[in-house]
Amino acid sequence: MTISDLEHFKKLLVEREANVLEWLDSPTTPNEQDVIKAQSLVGEIKEALQRVESHTYGTCIDCKEGIELYRLEIQPVTEVCLGCITAEERAQLEEELFLASKIHRALLPQTVEKIEGFEIAVNSLAARIVGGDYYDFLPSSSNNSTRIIIADTMGKGIAAGLIMSNVQGALRILAEDIILPCQLLTRLNQWLCRNIPVTKFISLACIALDTSRPESSRLTFANAGHCPGLLIGRNGALTCLDPTGGVLGVHPGFVYEDEVISFNPGDLLVLYTDGVTEAENYHDDMFGIERLTQYLQDHRSEPLDLLIENLLAEVKFFSERPEFADDSTVIAVRKL
Repeated sequence: MTISDLEHFKKLLVEREANVLEWLDSPTTPNEQDVIKAQSLVGEIKEALQRVESHTYGTCIDCKEGIELYRLEIQPVTEVCLGCITAEERAQLEEELFLASKIHRALLPQTVEKIEGFEIAVNSLAARIVGGDYYDFLPSSSNNSTRIIIADTMGKGIAAGLIMSNVQGALRILAEDIILPCQLLTRLNQWLCRNIPVTKFISLACIALDTSRPESSRLTFANAGHCPGLLIGRNGALTCLDPTGGVLGVHPGFVYEDEVISFNPGDLLVLYTDGVTEAENYHDDMFGIERLTQYLQDHRSEPLDLLIENLLAEVKFFSERPEFADDSTVIAVRKL
């Protein structure tokens, strides 16, 4: 465990201890059983803080291996790794993971957004029960545009899913009053810098589709350190929607810019997370953006659902693995 990890968990433990003590000192009278549990938790937190100081925090007391960081994010007083938990604890964990998975899937759009003048398809696969990828469609009530969001948090599993749930809530509130992608990313970044650990960051792209013109349209986008979106022209020409600012959650002073490009009938826009391009085979070769671009140019006229399905099958075949090692999300938009 790194020094920054230890500092992060020390802060987490101190905050949790303060919350429990505040509850114990509250004017309301908690019942005796809850008081005993809370006092026990305070004791566990103090012991965990001692392990942080002695640099033994995060080491399993049974096998001496490292405890999974995503479990420590949820329960920072944990002393046993997954390989050493009891059968009863494993059953409880499986139930909690099942519920977490249902909540995570419920945060994503339940149907693909229908936008007049555009064909849209999406596929999102989590590498674990809970994923860290996120996508959304945020219509604007004050102008003729819909914002498409795609995001990826550092890491995967429950901790990544918890961060993404916060991102979704913040985005949907901020998007009600903020239209321009660059302004939306700026406000979201400031909020994240105040509310997530410094050891975590998020890449995110926001694309505003202009729905006011039936013929040639426009894309206005801001990209916070996310994989470059790929716009494949009807003739196969490539335009990359490169980052226009740094990743979210690192520095509140980051500045984001909007860029505007044409989106003509027959053009294909593909947004994706790095689980696609960074999929590796057993020779440590990555699928890469060049293979992705070539695939999209060769198959740009296919129905979008089929295009995405075959693309993910191609990535899986390349990696020579039965499952994806990282969360993988693909959004495809065609101008009609």
